Amino acid sequence: MPSDFKEDQAEELRKHFEDNNTSSETEEDIIDVLSLPSRKEKFKKTKPDTKVQQLEKTEKKSKRKRHRVRFPLVRVLLILFLLLVVLVLTYPTWMDRLNL
Repeated sequence: MPSDFKEDQAEELRKHFEDNNTSSETEEDIIDVLSLPSRKEKFKKTKPDTKVQQLEKTEKKSKRKRHRVRFPLVRVLLILFLLLVVLVLTYPTWMDRLNL
């Protein structure tokens, strides 16, 4: 009896795969590649046709308020760091002058 079960199970699987193979080979699933649009046409970016549309876009951009973020503390720290580097590099020269 166990051998009959294995044969039956294999038969069911074969039938299942045969059904899938015949249904996947229908003409509806086959795509004619030559009838498809080119990539250039499909992904073409449209440009505004009139100058009025361009003016509207620039007006919208100009209406937006741009808040420029400024970091005065970062600028001050950067200047102090650069000053410290300059002082360390020139330390031997100005120490000699002070000791005289």
